[in-house]
Amino acid sequence: MSALAQVNRTSDVWPGQFVTLRGRRVFVRHVDAAAETTAPPDPRPTAVMIHGLGGSSINWTDLGQVLAPTAASYALDLPGFGLSDPPADGDYGIEEFAWTVIAYLETLVAVRGPGVHLIGNSLGGAIAVRVAMLRPDLLRSLTLISPAFPDLRPRVRRLQFLPLSLVRIPGLGPAGFRLVASAYPEQQVDRTFGEILVDPRVMGPVRRRQAVDQAVARASMPWAPDALAASFNALVRSWLVDLGASHWAAARAVSVPTAVVWGARDLLVSVGVAPKVVRHIKGSTLTVFEDVGHVAQMERPEETARIVRDLIVATERAVGET
Repeated sequence: MSALAQVNRTSDVWPGQFVTLRGRRVFVRHVDAAAETTAPPDPRPTAVMIHGLGGSSINWTDLGQVLAPTAASYALDLPGFGLSDPPADGDYGIEEFAWTVIAYLETLVAVRGPGVHLIGNSLGGAIAVRVAMLRPDLLRSLTLISPAFPDLRPRVRRLQFLPLSLVRIPGLGPAGFRLVASAYPEQQVDRTFGEILVDPRVMGPVRRRQAVDQAVARASMPWAPDALAASFNALVRSWLVDLGASHWAAARAVSVPTAVVWGARDLLVSVGVAPKVVRHIKGSTLTVFEDVGHVAQMERPEETARIVRDLIVATERAVGET
């Protein structure tokens, strides 16, 4: 069994660079980019990580670091998020995001060889499922962390999250997100950490400062509030159309080995959705962490890495035996 590295909450964020995908600049980070210039070629399997709504590639800093002995991890900023340019046509739909991810996977497979282990959190999980449906040939495995599958049951605690409340009022979605974005970066980060983490203190001062730096950078991007509002609205619409039928159809189409991870105290997508997700993805497994919220990869990177590691090792072994 491959070893795992220890988490280090004081490390730098991963280095990265812009790549052009489908005519737009997308920022991609690699957990140990310096190693790419060394010989011999990196023999590790390839992992690609997709962040959630309002997140960015830095959400994967700790998980990728812990997984480094097992996999070479890449994390991209979805169009309009992190440092990536917004889509020229303003389309923030799940399938549009999926095609951008597919374009990146194609370039990566051409360099590193076939078979990507795709990992998605929240909105990124829903996108990852679409990728698995559209291009299963690119993937070896799928890990879904609190994927944003339809969760329409009203819950008072979730509605206390201001952006989710305001976006439900016709015409106020973008205005609501602009109001939230107008807060000081430190306030934005602390509020967000309070919603997605059970105990924000686990992140430590360095990770908080890195998140604040990202918020400062985002404040200079005029499209940032619209990107957040438009992507949230697109997600909610996808939940409402035929009770989210497209999500469940995509889940049924997944044909690669899949692990599903959830936090028992997720405020944004209830763990109550998890059994249905697993029922729809044939052969998938479910792990629920107690006292964990919406981003297990940030809150429990070592435990999450064990699940991902075990899936990667088992899948690679199975491929080698065929």
